[in-house]
Amino acid sequence: MKRLVFAGLLCLGLAMAHADYKSSVPAAGATVKTAPRSVVINFTQAVEVKLSTFKVYPLNAPQEAWSSSTRLRRLAQPLVREVLVLKGDAARRIDSGVSTSARTAQSVSLSLKPGLAPGAYVVMWKVLGVDGHAEPGYFVFVYKP
Repeated sequence: MKRLVFAGLLCLGLAMAHADYKSSVPAAGATVKTAPRSVVINFTQAVEVKLSTFKVYPLNAPQEAWSSSTRLRRLAQPLVREVLVLKGDAARRIDSGVSTSARTAQSVSLSLKPGLAPGAYVVMWKVLGVDGHAEPGYFVFVYKP
């Protein structure tokens, strides 16, 4: 009986889990010396790739802010609120779309357009987890050769 109760509680806990940010390449808050060709976001559980939104935008932040991930996150918040819901914004973005072809995945890769200029960039998403919950999120990285 105890095993049955434990199994039920474990299943309930797993069902209540959400697809949260786990890690990424480049890492959140990282400064990279080589322009990345893609961004990979790893989540704690699988997401519905085609039913989720992923974007990478340049962050118009002064160079003196590039060394403070806290300041960059604060500067990124209004941009994320403004553009995450936009449609038809491909020309403003620095990503060329999701390159992950699976219907569901724990890791999602976004290809970046060539010719990335030095600066701060915001990777943002609103994912639909396989548990049915939508979770937004974002992180910032800096490209400084």
